[in-house]
Amino acid sequence: MEKRMRTSLLLSFYGPLLTERQRELLRLHEEDDLSLSEIAQEKGVSRQAAHDAIRRGEEQLLTIEAKLGFAARWERMSAGLRSARQALLAGDSAQALEITTRLLREEEAEDGI
Repeated sequence: MEKRMRTSLLLSFYGPLLTERQRELLRLHEEDDLSLSEIAQEKGVSRQAAHDAIRRGEEQLLTIEAKLGFAARWERMSAGLRSARQALLAGDSAQALEITTRLLREEEAEDGI
């Protein structure tokens, strides 16, 4: 997945765990596509300060995802559900049932239930 999209996804999952400043600077950089210079000017900080805050935020998001894995689980579940939907639209209910059963087994195994 493209780095920008990945960071944006992680920000949507774990953004509240970052400082307000990191969250805002990451949002401006990743979602609003502002350059470091534009962010620095808008926020009244140096380009280096904006860069450092963004990099620390990205590192924290990756660390949190490595520990919790919620974004990866969401991506797996979404991909599986899209496949099940395609199978249903194609009239293959057996394939859709197989996909959803597999997804449920994976989730149960992940949760230890």
